[in-house]
Amino acid sequence: MQGPCRLYSRIHSPCKAGVVLHGPDGFTAEYALRLDFPASNNEAEYEALLAGLSLATELGAGKLKVYSDSQLVVEQVNGAYEAKGLRMKRYLHKEKEKLKRMGEVEILQVPRGMNNRVDALSKMASEETHDFGTVLTEILLHPSIDEVQVLKIPPGPNWMDLIMRFLKDGILPEDKLEARRLTARAAHYVLHGPRLYKRSYTWPYLRCLVPSESEYALREVHEGICGDHRGGRTLAQKIVRHGYFWPTILRDA
Repeated sequence: MQGPCRLYSRIHSPCKAGVVLHGPDGFTAEYALRLDFPASNNEAEYEALLAGLSLATELGAGKLKVYSDSQLVVEQVNGAYEAKGLRMKRYLHKEKEKLKRMGEVEILQVPRGMNNRVDALSKMASEETHDFGTVLTEILLHPSIDEVQVLKIPPGPNWMDLIMRFLKDGILPEDKLEARRLTARAAHYVLHGPRLYKRSYTWPYLRCLVPSESEYALREVHEGICGDHRGGRTLAQKIVRHGYFWPTILRDA
């Protein structure tokens, strides 16, 4: 996303947070975050800010203004306050390392009254429910400052490749019929940074998943941390309400 972007972060409690990113082209990404580990209010503020910066980086945000209602976090990141305690120092170091890899970023404090939408998102990330309506959600199982070993398997060819290639570089198949079909299909999608999203008239943009990601989403919503063992059609609808999409979602569910 070229041009100025605005990022808002807010916590509702040490285990609930909300993040909203506004892009210059009208694109808006909303996240409700839940922390499944013990955290202080200040640590939760850092987690929300880190999640927002990761989202902005993933979507290719250029010039970024960040708004937080935490005076402590804002002043520590800007260098006016000193971080006290080992964990806060580690959070501050991680924050600054992330900022170094980004473009022009300005972090400002705003009154709580200016973060109404973010506050509503943070309240949605409750421990009692996993049904967040049309808002993308993320559940953090470990603090960002902890080293967690994750095996990353590079995805192979998938259904998004042709669409992304066309949206990014205008490349079409040689077959004229296939080219027309791809052009019509691609009109329902938008590319933001490395991520493909599906447009919708009644939902926010839906993040498209590759097969390995869709299999994980199905397992978690059906029987994992979000699960209640619903039927196939209801399961597919719930995944869409969480903000995700792939073409065979109903059949797979």
